[in-house]
Amino acid sequence: MDSSDIGNLDISKVQLHALLSNTTLENIPLLVLGNKCDLVESLTVQQVIERLDLNSIKDRLVACYSISCKNGDNIDNVLKWLTDIKSRK
Repeated sequence: MDSSDIGNLDISKVQLHALLSNTTLENIPLLVLGNKCDLVESLTVQQVIERLDLNSIKDRLVACYSISCKNGDNIDNVLKWLTDIKSRK
């Protein structure tokens, strides 16, 4: 998600939670990436978690990272998380 696009955050929240209610996606881990952390107006990880109500998701593993695709910020941690998830299966 674009963490600097505050205006569409409510839509993102509704769409995310609707998607997660799909029974074919039960127990699938959720990775949320807040892109554009290099911008001053972007939300922090904690703000993304709160605004998307990620703490209410109890039926799966959830991770949220603040990243910058432009600068490569935090991409290494995302890849580590993905690798760790794959090794659990």
